[in-house]
Amino acid sequence: MIITIKKFSKPGCRPCAALANYIGDIDLFNAGATLVNIDISEQPEVIDQYGLTSVPVLVFERNGLEVHRITGLRPTEEIIDAIEFAKVTK
Repeated sequence: MIITIKKFSKPGCRPCAALANYIGDIDLFNAGATLVNIDISEQPEVIDQYGLTSVPVLVFERNGLEVHRITGLRPTEEIIDAIEFAKVTK
């Protein structure tokens, strides 16, 4: 089972850039996850579609359904925990 992580961000957002570095520290392949980067300035329709009120936001999906969400800058360990949570949540 692969968990898809959708990372919503925008250019010039310092927390977004820092979060990208934290995610870069994770071996996503071995964690069983893939990352999709979504720039909300290029795809503004996702703001309403996902109910975004700020960035960065990570949406964790299993089989195309959202199972978890993290808003704001969070440490690497919390992201890894969220991947594991997404794997077992029903």
